[in-house]
Amino acid sequence: MPVISNATRIWELHVHWPMYSQCGVWDPHKRGVEVWECVRDHYSTPGTDPPNAFFWRFVARR
Repeated sequence: MPVISNATRIWELHVHWPMYSQCGVWDPHKRGVEVWECVRDHYSTPGTDPPNAFFWRFVARR
């Protein structure tokens, strides 16, 4: 099971995301942060953001 750090990086464009790195995405409807784990090494571009299952796996909500 992945460990979620208090320093989990937010998802941003033009960033290299190595496999198994994590990012946080604010969910305004549930007023919390969803944490996603990278499953494919890539650079972030529009369309590669979570919840794109080709690049990310849902881990937890904080």
